[in-house]
Amino acid sequence: MLITNHNTKSLHLSPPYLMIEVWDETWGKIGYVIIDRPVRGTTSGGVRFASNVSVTELASLARSMTYKWAFLNVPMGGAKAGICADPHHLGCDRGTLMEAFGRSIAPLVSQEVYHPGVDLGTTLDDLRAIMRGAGRPLSGPQIDASFCTGLTVFETIRQATSFDGLQLAGLRVAIEGMGKVAGAVAELLAQAGAKLCAVSTVEGAIIAENGLDVPRLLSLRQEHGDQCVRHYPGAQPIPLEALFTYPVDLLVPGARPQVISAGNAGQVQARLIVPISNAPMTPEAEQILVARGIAVIPDFVANCGGVLASNMRDNGFDVEDVRQMVKGTFAEVVVTILENARHEGRTVCEVARELAWQNHRQLNEPEAPLSDNMTRAVQVLRSQGLNGVHRRLAWRLYRRWPRLNGSIRRVARERYSEWGLGATLNRLEKAESIL
Repeated sequence: MLITNHNTKSLHLSPPYLMIEVWDETWGKIGYVIIDRPVRGTTSGGVRFASNVSVTELASLARSMTYKWAFLNVPMGGAKAGICADPHHLGCDRGTLMEAFGRSIAPLVSQEVYHPGVDLGTTLDDLRAIMRGAGRPLSGPQIDASFCTGLTVFETIRQATSFDGLQLAGLRVAIEGMGKVAGAVAELLAQAGAKLCAVSTVEGAIIAENGLDVPRLLSLRQEHGDQCVRHYPGAQPIPLEALFTYPVDLLVPGARPQVISAGNAGQVQARLIVPISNAPMTPEAEQILVARGIAVIPDFVANCGGVLASNMRDNGFDVEDVRQMVKGTFAEVVVTILENARHEGRTVCEVARELAWQNHRQLNEPEAPLSDNMTRAVQVLRSQGLNGVHRRLAWRLYRRWPRLNGSIRRVARERYSEWGLGATLNRLEKAESIL
């Protein structure tokens, strides 16, 4: 592991705290780790696997992770890693490369400076190999983070379209990158009556004016991978870049960062942009889109489901708990951000970023000293009454026996929400009451 100083003049954001080149003693440089803004000394973010991954790209993605954790009000900072080495060129298999990357970043992982996760180009098996190499093997079942990301993307779309007076039924949609998250989003949209009119993978893009058959497309993806777009009958191929300017109501960027730039933002025809991917547009492009009256939802709001699921799993919850959280508190937060932006005459991105920074600063404040259980119970009784004591007891019971169901599980989930998205919602509602 080699710490280096990279030129950050090209970044459209303040530079991250730490940029690290990751080296293996046999193969040389194999990737990078970017630490953006820690919270209490720790960060988390996925490991991207792409031969052309760059420090600039990772720095932008790491900033998105800082926003995402802060938006959820989880005490974790943002980071991102990338593996740029080609195992075939090195003469090793994929798992061996992943383990080597894990060994090289072991000092960061063991000290909990950086918690790796799955990202573009990597799978849960890759993450297992990385963590084995780092000496911290994963244990127990994992929540499907891709599906949970799809849940928050879809819920964001549902709330944003409703807020703007649009109906999901008949909504024309274009999705970039038909990966696992995009597949989940496409399926949920199709069930709601939306029409997927354009889709892309790294192998190309296709359009169908009357909408694609989503179950058939997903079946072809399972059979042919990224080449599914070449096997879909009756669809018209278009250049990859044409997907972003195709006439639809909703555009869902879902692959690489900064695909919408000053060069094509003026030709975007969608009324609403809700990202799956992190940092899908440049700051200049965002300004152009907003000036044209196009609603832009921040990436860290829409695609936070994966990290939310990861944190909820760490607290003993499962995918059904995540689903309930998304339909409940998360949906309320999205609507309140939209309302505050309209009342304040600001963009949704401005309101959400300011909120995230407020959360981030508060999360980094020193923790108050813990009081003994009896003193804490009296404090809770005075401030919250018997209901507060009941919620605190339910949380303690659930943390000890996480398989409990029924009312104890529900109350424990509500207690978890109070610390996370519930606190974010409270901050938004206080800001709205001042207006």
